Amino acid sequence: MNIEERVRIALDIHHQAVVAAYLDVINLSKKDAMKLGYGLGGGIGMMREVCGTVVGAAMVISHKFGKEEPDPKLKKEIYNKVSEFGKDFESKHGSIVCGELLGLRKTEKAVNKKSCDQLIEDSVRLLEKYVID
Repeated sequence: MNIEERVRIALDIHHQAVVAAYLDVINLSKKDAMKLGYGLGGGIGMMREVCGTVVGAAMVISHKFGKEEPDPKLKKEIYNKVSEFGKDFESKHGSIVCGELLGLRKTEKAVNKKSCDQLIEDSVRLLEKYVID
């Protein structure tokens, strides 16, 4: 699947967007992805905290590279990937916090206020470099 198809899928689905755009990469059913993503909207449950697209990206990275049994070394590697994604996202947008990204919460940060659709698209495009070999 190419990146433009991923973006189209993500925008069509919206709140379950990032996870659903990478079903082919993480081998998860659309039904399960939809169910997993229901609580991500509005900065996780409309609390305006960490942007749901960032959380969705963390879920995709974790599912792609994680395994079923505990592995402290691997867990640290995945933490690093997720953290790097978050830093890249924040570098582009000025924040990873939903309320700040949408201009609903005051902050001293220089935030590039964008719509949810723009943030979804940017997350999908950014995630590509983390999960596609």
